[in-house]
Amino acid sequence: MSRFVSITEARAMSGLRMACLRAVPSPWTEAAKGIFHVKGLDCQYAGQSEDDPENAIAQWAGDSSAPVVAYDDEPLRTGWAGILLLAERLAPDTPLLPADFEGRAVVMGLAHEICGEMGLGWAARNLLVGEGFASEGASGFHPKVGKFLAGKYGYREEEDYRGRVIQILEGLSARIAGRRFLVGDSLTAVDIYWAVFSNLLAPLPEEKLPMHPRFRQMWETAPAEVKAAASGELMAHRDRIYDEYLETPAVL
Repeated sequence: MSRFVSITEARAMSGLRMACLRAVPSPWTEAAKGIFHVKGLDCQYAGQSEDDPENAIAQWAGDSSAPVVAYDDEPLRTGWAGILLLAERLAPDTPLLPADFEGRAVVMGLAHEICGEMGLGWAARNLLVGEGFASEGASGFHPKVGKFLAGKYGYREEEDYRGRVIQILEGLSARIAGRRFLVGDSLTAVDIYWAVFSNLLAPLPEEKLPMHPRFRQMWETAPAEVKAAASGELMAHRDRIYDEYLETPAVL
């Protein structure tokens, strides 16, 4: 199976498929890849190609955002929770959600703090938008990119994105202290989400996460105060999750 096919080809297939943005390490997409990899699920990746009509993802899903996950003729899934629950159903023997109510609630809650609106990914993205506007592109996203992202994801100048990111990083740092996993005594989805989303603030080296130099520059310019909120133990946890569970180098 080719790692990537066109969007048009993917739409005509059955089974598990995912539309991605090529060459862009979107944490939402990379987290879904990580979940499928850990569970041993065969997923056909797809990306915009020269054989596709313009904005093929939007024509398929109604929006240009990725990832878009399809399974047979079921409704498309674009949100992190729906994608995770589908993976849990398709590969129940490798669970990433605890069986007990309390554990499941904690994992889903922490996952929302990382993946959901005003979570780590959302707030870090808008933080880098603001950094780009303030520095005229010397740090954060280039203003042209920032303008697009600001309109699409509701950037508000008055919002304290920096404080929100710091709050989440400090909370995760406190939680991992003295522990091997963020929840319980085995790998859960929240360990994968943290590992992948951490790249927005401190990207893995090129040999593990290849990306366009401009993206790397944007992600590496997160404010020092923000980076300092992630403990050494939390960052070491990120590295261990990649080394022991996730595919490297990442396939973009």
